[in-house]
Amino acid sequence: MESLVFDGAVLDETSLIHDSTNELFRSPVGAVACGTEVRLALKVGRPDIESATLCLLEGDDPVERIAMESITGTDLAITGTVPLIGTPAITGTVLLIGTTVKRSVPSVVWYWFEIRLSGGAVCYYGAGLPYASGLGRVYCNPPPPFQLTVYEKDFTTPDWARTAILYQIFPDRFCMGDESGVRSGVEYHRGMGRSEFELHENWEDLPVFEAKDGRDYYMPSDIFGGDLEGIRKRLSYLKELGVTLLYLNPVFEAASNHRYNTGDYLKIDPILGDGASFRRLAEDARASGVRLMLDGVFSHTGDDSLYFNKYGRYEGVGAYQSKDSPYYDWYKFDNHPDDYVSWWGFETLPEVNKSVPGWREFVISGRDSVVKHWLREGASGYRLDVADELPDDIIELIRAAVKETDPEAFLLGEVWEDAITKQSYGSRRTYALGLGLDAVMNYPFLNRTIEFLTGKIDASLYCMFLTHQRHTYPAPMYFTLMNLLSSHDVCRIRTKLAAGVDPANMSREEQARFELTLEEYELGGLRQRLASAIQFSLPGMPSIYYGDEAGMTGLLDPFNRRAFREEDASITEWYKTLAGLRRGHPVMSTGDVRFYSTDGSVLGILRYTTDGHDFFGGDMEDDAVLTVINPTGEPRRLVFELGDVPEQSRPLQPIKSTVPVIGVSLLTGLEISLDHGLAEIDMPPLGAEIFCLRCYTKEK
Repeated sequence: MESLVFDGAVLDETSLIHDSTNELFRSPVGAVACGTEVRLALKVGRPDIESATLCLLEGDDPVERIAMESITGTDLAITGTVPLIGTPAITGTVLLIGTTVKRSVPSVVWYWFEIRLSGGAVCYYGAGLPYASGLGRVYCNPPPPFQLTVYEKDFTTPDWARTAILYQIFPDRFCMGDESGVRSGVEYHRGMGRSEFELHENWEDLPVFEAKDGRDYYMPSDIFGGDLEGIRKRLSYLKELGVTLLYLNPVFEAASNHRYNTGDYLKIDPILGDGASFRRLAEDARASGVRLMLDGVFSHTGDDSLYFNKYGRYEGVGAYQSKDSPYYDWYKFDNHPDDYVSWWGFETLPEVNKSVPGWREFVISGRDSVVKHWLREGASGYRLDVADELPDDIIELIRAAVKETDPEAFLLGEVWEDAITKQSYGSRRTYALGLGLDAVMNYPFLNRTIEFLTGKIDASLYCMFLTHQRHTYPAPMYFTLMNLLSSHDVCRIRTKLAAGVDPANMSREEQARFELTLEEYELGGLRQRLASAIQFSLPGMPSIYYGDEAGMTGLLDPFNRRAFREEDASITEWYKTLAGLRRGHPVMSTGDVRFYSTDGSVLGILRYTTDGHDFFGGDMEDDAVLTVINPTGEPRRLVFELGDVPEQSRPLQPIKSTVPVIGVSLLTGLEISLDHGLAEIDMPPLGAEIFCLRCYTKEK
């Protein structure tokens, strides 16, 4: 960090300090509930600093300036050492000035500090990029601000979701359980006039990926025959894998294999089964300790649907057929019938008008609405497709309907960016502030993890990202984030970690021909083990995309949606081991977390309890777990310093004492000694260790 000169006065990196993740400077740290008083403090290290002003912003405009004063009425002297990530520790006497902030409504508050020096020079202290949290820096001009997230006071998420292990299934490609039912379902669709529907006779086939039958566009209508009965028959496999929550891509009737072009919200697609099949799956899953989460596709319907009925295949009159249709005002026509608003310009996906009372009543709020119906049938929640394309008031209405029907049901949103600061349709979204969604799909985690494990970012930058999420997401949401490594919309993780190709620049034909070499496949497997070890060590729900745990590979749709097959039994056992560790050590689900980077390359994740309680205050056996990840191709001998752990953490108190403590790897049995908070660890290349620090001493 460079020193800055103002009228001859030099300000270096220790002249002014604010670290939004350190309780000395912000208390409490992290996102806060409405009505919480937050103390913000700035360390001042020069006598020629005349004054400091806290500048607050909400949205893009300054809203308040608050003069900062000595926190206790006189200069507050803190004697000792204050550890700071990324800069030398402050040792000795620390002079702090500060003020407090409190907000009564959910919002994202931004702030920086304006400092006036003797002689009239002005400088600023703001966030150190690329994230709006952590240690800041001095600027000559108004700086990037720090972020303070304020969420709904009564926001909670279901307890079970904090310990859930999620498994995502693309229903057509997981398992066929009732072949005759599948064939009957295909014939149903063909009888509806959908002649493009075809059933693969070979489960190993490559999915159709190009236009057929003289069409100039690709039709995703080839069927492999996975069904609800197949999922039910594989519940024992899922239970052995440690799964407690199934997320099913759409299961309602539709004219495609992906079923995002809904044809009938109240009918299970006949290829998958029927209402009885769904109830049977839900009941047997619940008996096995597994919940079901459905895909709620409410932004649009299919053009080949009961509601739009463009091809006249359904009884009744659809919106396309007549302005007198009961569904006409669901859609936005510029010139009826052929000129209508569709999702991202796809004419097969007419967009619905979410402000229409009739649509809201049918889908969300009515006594027998779509949302409520399937919860009563056995679902435990919804993943909202393209949640950021649903207005906030619609998401809040869905939340109310979901929680009214089942207070323990879960509402997840598809959001690809940072959910807290997301802007769309000209406004800052509020669905992540405790008003709408319980949690979101954590695509930023997926992207940063791939960058870390492939060497595009180092451990320190990855730590900054992980710490930023920890301190900017509301805790009830953070501890239930869907931490995914793959999905039906992105490349499979093993392929992404192994190959340097960019599928966005490849044709479907090139992707169809693409195969990993044996060396790439093995490298991808090693890196996938590291990625999943991170995933299972973080707060939030680790998410497994069907087949990832069996070694499957693939680039983009439809090659990431091949029929399930087992390719690597060893990685299946790896996932079972991680799930067992998470289940056997609840601190890995609900304990607090801190992140460490060592020698610029190795990552540490520390999970711990405080005074015998988890983060939410629940009783828990004292425990601490340290995960260490070496993503490099070289062995590393390194030292982790855990001296900044909270004094209230009983399992970590001996770490600071003179009594050596032994950490034991739950993966390999490797022992490490922790002396005065220092742990020396030898890590193999592409290695992962998960150490239990439950105060084993050498005497034991």
